[in-house]
Amino acid sequence: MKDQSNSAIAKPARPSVSWETAEGLGPGRLEVNVIFTDPQATAAALKTAGSLARDLGACIRVRAAIAVPYALPLDKPPVSVRFTEGLLSDLVCRLELGPFEPSVHLYLCRDQVETLLQALRPNSLVVIGGRKHWWPTAERRMARALRSKGHRIVFVGLKRGTKSDLQ
Repeated sequence: MKDQSNSAIAKPARPSVSWETAEGLGPGRLEVNVIFTDPQATAAALKTAGSLARDLGACIRVRAAIAVPYALPLDKPPVSVRFTEGLLSDLVCRLELGPFEPSVHLYLCRDQVETLLQALRPNSLVVIGGRKHWWPTAERRMARALRSKGHRIVFVGLKRGTKSDLQ
């Protein structure tokens, strides 16, 4: 990490990125879980999660289940692990969520939904961002699968052509 002490504008510290296994977590503080789908949709979901976390006094956890095709070893995803870590860290840093410092959790897996079902606590509050379409998208199918297992889902729909605040 670069030392930014001689910079005129101090950037917030990069969030820690932790690798976890999908085994369940112990009891603790109320969580608002944001599922990484793509940078724009996740940014919108993080803004919504910030409002929810503020109102509920909860912490924010960004969960990214990276699907690795069966043709590749599980520890060799098609997109570099460092690239994914950097992308998520930058995304969280660029959004100003006030006192909330989201933690980022990465999972290498074969099936995203199954991994998320194992990683999330029962009846978790989950925020998923995705595009609005009249047909079911991958994000909508993921939301439906998580809802069917008892999780509380907030879907943040983006209209086609929505500009990102990340530029």
